[in-house]
Amino acid sequence: MFDLGWQEFMLIAFVAVVVVGPRDLPRVVRSVSTYLRKARSIARDFQNSLEEVAREAELDDLRKEAKSISSGDIEKRINDWVDPEGDTKKEMERIASQARDVASSRPVEAAKPEAKPKTKTEAKAETKAPDTAKSAEATPSKSDGKSGQESAAAGQ
Repeated sequence: MFDLGWQEFMLIAFVAVVVVGPRDLPRVVRSVSTYLRKARSIARDFQNSLEEVAREAELDDLRKEAKSISSGDIEKRINDWVDPEGDTKKEMERIASQARDVASSRPVEAAKPEAKPKTKTEAKAETKAPDTAKSAEATPSKSDGKSGQESAAAGQ
């Protein structure tokens, strides 16, 4: 608080001893230190209250800003901030228009149906069955001229 050198301190101590006297000096020093503590406490409280007022003022500003943002014009504010001239929006619209023109000028190709994935049992049957099925279809039965599958189906 005060920046006293040793000479100033000695001068104050000498005056205090002469004015107060050596017998009452401890009581006076105690009283002065109590008053100094109270003064520092009051100064600290005052400073804290000023800081609190400043924080509340900042909070009020933030509340007002948040309220204006939530009022619904946030999209316009963002667009104004990101693209103030509107050049980017115009360019994106131009590109989208070109893409639509290109898409409408090309013929649409017919989509090929995707092959359905086979189960494990179908895959096993397919690996065994083609050999027997081909041989049965290729060789007609000796008795009536029908293929092996047709005669097997007739027998059932």
